[in-house]
Formats: sequence, structure tokens, C-alpha cells
Amino acid sequence: MSNRFNDLVRNLPVAKFYYKGRSHTHPVRRTVLVSASTATHITGYELREGNNTRTIDDAPVKTYLRSRIATRKNCRGDSAMRKVGKKKLSETTLSRSSLSNFSV
Repeated sequence: MSNRFNDLVRNLPVAKFYYKGRSHTHPVRRTVLVSASTATHITGYELREGNNTRTIDDAPVKTYLRSRIATRKNCRGDSAMRKVGKKKLSETTLSRSSLSNFSV
């Protein structure tokens, strides 16, 4: 087992969200094992970027601004994340879970 698991936050260490990066035309799906979290940033090991997945040993440490995490209305029109009622379009795509519920 990797030593990187020792660096994770104890409460809900898996974060899944769509992120509005500069190099993509639409928000891209990310999965991160969170090592630090503040009101403005999430820092952790990036296990998934779009269709690219990594093991925890190969994952780079990255920091994400919470303000750049996409809402449902920012996602592509054909995305399942977007197909909700009009009242839910302003919800964030960020979801946190435990390691027992984790799958890439």
C-alpha cells in the first residue's frame, strides 16, 4: 500500500468534480484524493483527468480553485450532469465520498 494514503484528509478524502481549465473548451471530469482542503482550494493527488486515469503512485499533486469548479450549467449539453431541472443548474459538480465508495 502506498505511503500517500497517510497524507489524505480523514473526512471524505475522494473528490469528484468537473473543472474549467484553460486548455479545454468545456469542463473536464476530475477525481482527486484530497490531502488538504480550504475554503478556496482543494489540494490532492489527481487520479483522473477526463479519460486519463492514474494509480496513486503515478498521480501528480495538484491544487484546484473552488471558484473554477464547474456548475451543472457549465457542462456540455449532452452530459448526464447537465440533464437536471432548471432549479438545479446552479449546483456545483463537486461531490465528496469516502474511500469505501471509491471507484475511478
